[in-house]
Amino acid sequence: MKQFLHLLISLIISSGLTACQDAVFDSEGDCSSTYTLHLSYTRNMKWADAFPAEVTNVGVYAFNTDGSLAWAGSQSADRLHDNGNCIDLPLDPGTYDIIVWCGGKSLESAAHSWTLDGGENIATKAHLNCRLATTVANDGSRIADSDIHRLYHGSIDRAVMPDEPGTYNYDIDLTKDTNFIRVVLQHADGEPVNPQWFTFAITDTNGALDHTNSTSAAVPVTYRPWAITTAETELPDPDNVATGSRATTQISSVIADMTTSRLVKGNRPTIEIQCTEPGNEHLVARLDLISYFLMIKGSANRHIEDQDFLDRQDDYTMMLILDNNNRWNLKLGLYINSWRIVKQDAVLQ
Repeated sequence: MKQFLHLLISLIISSGLTACQDAVFDSEGDCSSTYTLHLSYTRNMKWADAFPAEVTNVGVYAFNTDGSLAWAGSQSADRLHDNGNCIDLPLDPGTYDIIVWCGGKSLESAAHSWTLDGGENIATKAHLNCRLATTVANDGSRIADSDIHRLYHGSIDRAVMPDEPGTYNYDIDLTKDTNFIRVVLQHADGEPVNPQWFTFAITDTNGALDHTNSTSAAVPVTYRPWAITTAETELPDPDNVATGSRATTQISSVIADMTTSRLVKGNRPTIEIQCTEPGNEHLVARLDLISYFLMIKGSANRHIEDQDFLDRQDDYTMMLILDNNNRWNLKLGLYINSWRIVKQDAVLQ
């Protein structure tokens, strides 16, 4: 009798497993394996998910362990929003490297976009080298003088897709690879600054990013302003504050807006501001951007690694105060995102 019961139980288990592979039962649910990729963008200074607000389109690439492409798919972010920022991965069970490149909301004037080396024929990870489209000047240098389309990257190495039935979720938190940099020039006495007398340029070797999101090109790119504007602000006159006077001082500014590719620690991006006033041509300042930007981490962000800070902080405002000769007043230092910084040894005039 016991032998019969053991045989019966074995038959029931065996038939149950076979049925689970071939059919779906109301009582047991779907026995297939489903893989879902969830995307987010919390690597910002607000530590909040900005994916729904910033990302517009998504490209996903899955590679086998031998480096060959297993699957690629793309989708608009709007469709992902309706599905909880998730995209299904129609992959067979196995182990894969997953790489994601995403585009984001940019200004209508954005002209410099990104292209993959493999174009529409991605076959290996090397084809995922993402390259900024630049303008080639007469001297062969590469120029980016308009706004840049926003770019985001993410990846998972050796993601295991189990063969057992169930739903398996994988998460990628994106890194933003574009930075907005605004330079503000003001005269110490409030007198207007002539926008035609200044040029601005940021030079870096970050015009291409590989599948690991590392810079992959040694050719320098010069980023120039895509907008130069003037603005006026009224400030209380410090000489009359104590008396309660409502007198104000008119402050005039020149503002240069630029967008760059990813800032990577180890690179040496520099910003140069030149004065071209006739008879008074000179270098106003040449600054090492990364060393200055890292100075504004502050004690509140001391726990953040330097590269993580550079990736999270994608918006910078730099303000320099000029004297009557349109030279940088070093005693007043430099303001970055409202932080006052004095570091004269890195300034050339």
